[in-house]
Amino acid sequence: MQEATSDRLADEASRSVSSESDDYRILQNAVENGSATASGTTPPIDVDEPVRFQGGYYDVSATETARRERTSYDIRVDYNPDSPDTADSIAYADLPEEDRNALEGLIPPRDDPPQHDGFDMGTRYVYPENATESSVLVPTQQYEYIRYKESTYRVQFERGTVDEITYQYAVTEIAPSTEAYAEQLRSTYQFTLSGLSSAEREIVEEAIEGGYFDGASDAFRSVISRLRAHPGLETSDSYGTWLPEYEGTAYITYAEFPSDVTPAGREPDADDNVNSSN
Repeated sequence: MQEATSDRLADEASRSVSSESDDYRILQNAVENGSATASGTTPPIDVDEPVRFQGGYYDVSATETARRERTSYDIRVDYNPDSPDTADSIAYADLPEEDRNALEGLIPPRDDPPQHDGFDMGTRYVYPENATESSVLVPTQQYEYIRYKESTYRVQFERGTVDEITYQYAVTEIAPSTEAYAEQLRSTYQFTLSGLSSAEREIVEEAIEGGYFDGASDAFRSVISRLRAHPGLETSDSYGTWLPEYEGTAYITYAEFPSDVTPAGREPDADDNVNSSN
């Protein structure tokens, strides 16, 4: 349980985007123009939770407007190839920019890559329109090995197809500031946690001090039952995040619990997993 300051609460119920990302560009267009169009083999922007953007908070919606088939390449890299053939190799620095973009995150490797027999890591990549014209790796792979500094890696490009989907994004401002958004969340989700037994109070206060980690005692199950009686910031049948107020202070409260713990005031029904071993 962490004290629910405005910053913490707003962060808990939103996500931010990097100013260097494509998400940022799409959102900026949508905010300035009312909507924005973007394409990708996966949705360019996650619309599952509000987005914090330039100080405000927005709900984002997406509508699919078109779909087409694109050529893709499954790229695999072997970081410890047996007897690399340097005659069939090219220096990473000599690759066309389009090929270096395709290998981003793979060569040079991030951190210490796993090293097994055969290929170690891979990704799927769709080259931009007409970018393969200068490529030396697709559509025909001219080099099997790539040299980077003192290392030589084996690469494989396998052609396939994926659907590229065009989305139209729209945004709706839900709050102009962190304080305003936090206040909205408080008015919707905050409730008072009171009338606790001494055993329940011990659990809550231990959670406030640093976290409660123990078995699912009757007191613990009772606390969870009280939490589950109220809407949460995020909930499921075995974990959730709530906003209770305890002794005058509101707390962002995360809990994991057996799935047979029902909300206070409701008896288990036939759909409840009363035999859960969580």
